[in-house]
Amino acid sequence: MEERINELIESYREDMIRSLEDLVKIPSVIDPDSAGEGKPFGAEVRKALDAVLKLAEELGFDTKDYDGYAGTAGFGTEGKEVGILSHIDVVPPGNGWIKEPFAPEICSGKMYGRGTIDDKGPMIAALYAMKAVRESGLPLKNHVRHIIGCDEETGHRCIKYYLTKERGPDLGFSPDGMFSVIHAEKGILRFKMEREWEKPENKDGLHIIKVKGGTVINAVPNLAEVWLGGAEGILADVKKQFLTACPQGESHWKEDALCLCFPGLSAHAMQPWLGKNAILPMIRFLKELPFADPREQEYFRSLDALFGDGWEGRNLGIACEDQLSGKLSMNLGILTIEEGKSEAKIDIRCPVHVDLQMIWKTICLTCEKYGFEPEYWQMRDPLYVPKDAELVQILLDVYEDVTGKREDPITIGGGTYCRDVENFVSFGPVFPGEPELAHEADEFIDLEQMMECARLYAQALYRLMTC
Repeated sequence: MEERINELIESYREDMIRSLEDLVKIPSVIDPDSAGEGKPFGAEVRKALDAVLKLAEELGFDTKDYDGYAGTAGFGTEGKEVGILSHIDVVPPGNGWIKEPFAPEICSGKMYGRGTIDDKGPMIAALYAMKAVRESGLPLKNHVRHIIGCDEETGHRCIKYYLTKERGPDLGFSPDGMFSVIHAEKGILRFKMEREWEKPENKDGLHIIKVKGGTVINAVPNLAEVWLGGAEGILADVKKQFLTACPQGESHWKEDALCLCFPGLSAHAMQPWLGKNAILPMIRFLKELPFADPREQEYFRSLDALFGDGWEGRNLGIACEDQLSGKLSMNLGILTIEEGKSEAKIDIRCPVHVDLQMIWKTICLTCEKYGFEPEYWQMRDPLYVPKDAELVQILLDVYEDVTGKREDPITIGGGTYCRDVENFVSFGPVFPGEPELAHEADEFIDLEQMMECARLYAQALYRLMTC
């Protein structure tokens, strides 16, 4: 059985690579400006969904479009429904790329491009795994439905919409995490803090024109920029201070404004310790400047008091951990000042056994001391599936059979579709010891590892479709 399926997977290699190239070329970043009927997340996400559903039809699967929120590909109707949950949307490319994010390039056995590992590569591996199981001719008791969402990165509205139209699968996995098996995911809390930002009365005095730090809340920002206005002599002094305080940074003049660029290092918000948040050194620098309006300096001093200590949330009063999932983590993902308003957006990943509501109450109390009124727009409970659950043990056995390695199930700070449905866990695609490149510049997937993923997904599907 294993040999037959593996032979089929290997025969699909070139088709899998071409299919992934075609999908990576589509910049399927959510775009509200181009949203409309049948394309609730924008034109490019719609285009990517159409492309993957067309591919699924060519592979011989039954497909269905759920009003542009999600699509499905599957075969069979008997027995239990085994589900696969993947997504076609991607985060914006951000800064720092050497490769082109939407012009896939293969170099040294790796395909580079936004979405290669999160989640288009694993999606392709899972689709061809389905094809191998069906074409193997092996007897099956259950059927499979691959649900492809369009809004995984910003709110899971896609899977929520799907579940208003269909019941959830009986069991399954998402190829959107790590191996061996992810049996627990931290809780997620996302909030924002807004303030009015008044235009300066004294144009010659030092003042903020604009601030832009970060592009998405669930990635550590690798660039933060501030545009400063004021008299030429004042700005010249600020530039000297900047070059001393931030020798790696860059500065340039644009008309009468001085732009200062603070570099950082991107990472996924679930592992902020792997990155370097560019917003934090910008705040530390700005809080010491002699702004003409003292409220501007006070604003940055307040932000520094709340978030300047790093990613553990100690200044906020929420630092905590549990034995299962480790420490709480925090990411100040976006900071903007423009058009009369300032806005900060923060991502919190909370240990599985810690009360999210208590964390939120503490955040509110601490922020209010500094004159902020935080507002949350997303609070997602953690996921926990016991290690001895049948689904977890089946997937661990598959992983051992295919790789020859027995690994313990793991916990992560990331949030997948698995917490939206019952009896689901994440299964790959990142192998133990390999870097987590989701949301980072020069994202790539190792093509041999993609083939290994396909072998694992095919064997997992066969086990689940015969249990």
